[in-house]
Amino acid sequence: MNVDEIQRKALELGPWVNSFEFDGTTYPLSDRKRAANAELPAPPRKGRAQAFFEVFPDTRHILELGALEGADTVRLARRPGTAVVAVEGRADNLARAEFIIGLHQLANVELMCADVETLDFEALGTFDAVLCAGLLYHLQEPWKLLHQLAKITDRLFISTHYWGGVGTERAADGYTVKLVREEHPEPRTRALTETVLWFDRESLLHAIKDAGFDAVNILHDAPTATVCDMIVACHRTSPHRPSGTTAA
Repeated sequence: MNVDEIQRKALELGPWVNSFEFDGTTYPLSDRKRAANAELPAPPRKGRAQAFFEVFPDTRHILELGALEGADTVRLARRPGTAVVAVEGRADNLARAEFIIGLHQLANVELMCADVETLDFEALGTFDAVLCAGLLYHLQEPWKLLHQLAKITDRLFISTHYWGGVGTERAADGYTVKLVREEHPEPRTRALTETVLWFDRESLLHAIKDAGFDAVNILHDAPTATVCDMIVACHRTSPHRPSGTTAA
């Protein structure tokens, strides 16, 4: 496809949450009919896939959760020898991911539209590692996802928000959480439900360990009184897993 064809298809699939690059050009291109000061959405952070491979360098079979429009999917799949299963909850986001992956001619990616809170993870098989980015804080019961992932992998990379502590309460399963209404200005990045639960810091780390990931390496932590960010690389050192299976 040439530049005009890519631009035409990008506009057809839009609006985009993030812009994307292909062959040195950033899409969607500025619309000549727009005001001169119109701005495109900022490109996504470029370091997440790199950080993932730095902590899990020998990873080949990867499950990516919260693929959005496929920016990280492409970076994961361009690593020689990898195979990626990418899960996204919104069909329109996944259509944009499919377009980008097609542009890069990546045959080692399987895209799946699914709600991770109802998905049968064990049916997917096992994985060398799971990348879970921007997802835990979009769930009604995030601890249950962690337990499901522990059945299919021994290595988990999490990039998430957590709540700084103001206005938290105890959830039914014993974790301290904050009930949050999904009101992000970009609807394509919201949860599939109107309200979700955010862990506080202590409960996030406890939930990871409760799931069976007994070695936790905090790569980044930015605490505040409200919205906080954390990136964690989690390992299971125990030879036993909840499902009795072994990692791929």
